Amino acid sequence: VFNEINSRDMEKINVFRGMFQSWVFIAVMIATVVFQVIIIQFMGTFANTVPLNWQLWLISVLIGAVSMFVAVFFKFIPVKERKQTITSKHHDGYEPLPTGPDLA
Repeated sequence: VFNEINSRDMEKINVFRGMFQSWVFIAVMIATVVFQVIIIQFMGTFANTVPLNWQLWLISVLIGAVSMFVAVFFKFIPVKERKQTITSKHHDGYEPLPTGPDLA
Protein backbone atom coordinates (compact mmCIF):
# COMPACT_ATOMS: atom_id res chain seq x y z
CA VAL A 1 0.00 0.00 0.00
CA PHE A 2 2.74 2.44 0.94
CA ASN A 3 4.65 1.56 -2.22
CA GLU A 4 1.59 2.50 -4.27
CA ILE A 5 1.47 5.87 -2.53
CA ASN A 6 5.22 6.44 -2.94
CA SER A 7 5.02 5.53 -6.62
CA ARG A 8 2.27 8.04 -7.44
CA ASP A 9 4.67 10.85 -8.21
CA MET A 10 8.27 9.68 -8.18
CA GLU A 11 9.94 13.09 -8.37
CA LYS A 12 7.81 15.01 -5.88
CA ILE A 13 8.32 15.06 -2.14
CA ASN A 14 4.64 15.44 -1.21
CA VAL A 15 3.09 12.34 -2.76
CA PHE A 16 -0.19 13.00 -0.94
CA ARG A 17 -1.03 16.16 -2.91
CA GLY A 18 -4.04 15.45 -5.10
CA MET A 19 -4.25 11.83 -3.97
CA PHE A 20 -7.91 12.07 -2.97
CA GLN A 21 -8.89 13.66 -6.29
CA SER A 22 -8.17 10.46 -8.21
CA TRP A 23 -11.08 8.09 -7.62
CA VAL A 24 -9.36 5.32 -9.56
CA PHE A 25 -6.34 5.52 -7.26
CA ILE A 26 -8.57 5.52 -4.17
CA ALA A 27 -10.47 2.47 -5.48
CA VAL A 28 -7.22 0.61 -6.12
CA MET A 29 -5.95 1.47 -2.63
CA ILE A 30 -9.16 0.31 -0.95
CA ALA A 31 -9.22 -2.90 -3.00
CA THR A 32 -5.57 -3.58 -2.11
CA VAL A 33 -6.19 -3.16 1.62
CA VAL A 34 -9.38 -5.22 1.57
CA PHE A 35 -7.80 -8.07 -0.39
CA GLN A 36 -4.71 -8.10 1.84
CA VAL A 37 -6.86 -8.37 4.97
CA ILE A 38 -9.05 -11.10 3.42
CA ILE A 39 -6.07 -13.12 2.24
CA ILE A 40 -4.17 -12.84 5.53
CA GLN A 41 -7.08 -13.31 7.91
CA PHE A 42 -9.38 -15.75 6.11
CA MET A 43 -7.48 -17.69 3.44
CA GLY A 44 -4.87 -19.33 5.65
CA THR A 45 -4.76 -22.81 4.13
CA PHE A 46 -5.22 -21.69 0.55
CA ALA A 47 -2.75 -18.77 0.71
CA ASN A 48 -0.43 -20.40 3.25
CA THR A 49 -0.90 -17.51 5.71
CA VAL A 50 -1.58 -17.21 9.43
CA PRO A 51 -4.10 -14.69 10.78
CA LEU A 52 -2.53 -11.72 12.55
CA ASN A 53 -3.61 -10.16 15.82
CA TRP A 54 -4.00 -6.39 16.10
CA GLN A 55 -0.45 -5.92 17.42
CA LEU A 56 1.07 -7.65 14.40
CA TRP A 57 -1.16 -5.64 12.05
CA LEU A 58 0.01 -2.46 13.76
CA ILE A 59 3.67 -3.46 13.49
CA SER A 60 3.18 -4.32 9.80
CA VAL A 61 1.58 -0.95 9.09
CA LEU A 62 4.32 0.90 10.99
CA ILE A 63 7.07 -0.93 9.11
CA GLY A 64 5.34 -0.09 5.84
CA ALA A 65 4.96 3.55 6.89
CA VAL A 66 8.72 3.79 7.38
CA SER A 67 9.03 3.42 3.61
CA MET A 68 7.38 6.83 3.24
CA PHE A 69 10.23 8.46 5.16
CA VAL A 70 12.87 6.40 3.36
CA ALA A 71 11.44 7.54 0.02
CA VAL A 72 11.58 11.20 1.10
CA PHE A 73 15.20 10.73 2.18
CA PHE A 74 16.18 9.23 -1.18
CA LYS A 75 14.39 11.96 -3.12
CA PHE A 76 16.77 14.50 -1.60
CA ILE A 77 19.80 12.75 -3.11
CA PRO A 78 20.75 14.69 -6.25
CA VAL A 79 20.86 12.76 -9.50
CA LYS A 80 23.00 13.97 -12.36
CA GLU A 81 20.99 14.22 -15.56
CA ARG A 82 22.45 12.88 -18.79
CA LYS A 83 22.19 15.07 -21.83
CA GLN A 84 21.36 13.17 -24.99
CA THR A 85 21.97 14.52 -28.43
CA ILE A 86 19.40 14.19 -31.18
CA THR A 87 21.74 11.98 -33.21
CA SER A 88 22.36 9.49 -30.39
CA LYS A 89 20.42 6.26 -30.62
CA HIS A 90 19.09 4.24 -27.75
CA HIS A 91 20.49 0.71 -27.42
CA ASP A 92 17.31 -0.86 -28.83
CA GLY A 93 17.01 1.49 -31.79
CA TYR A 94 14.26 3.65 -30.32
CA GLU A 95 14.67 7.22 -29.21
CA PRO A 96 13.83 7.86 -25.54
CA LEU A 97 10.63 9.75 -24.81
CA PRO A 98 11.10 13.43 -24.00
CA THR A 99 11.04 14.14 -20.28
CA GLY A 100 10.99 17.16 -18.09
CA PRO A 101 8.76 19.15 -15.77
CA ASP A 102 7.26 21.19 -18.61
CA LEU A 103 6.07 18.01 -20.38
CA ALA A 104 4.29 16.52 -17.37
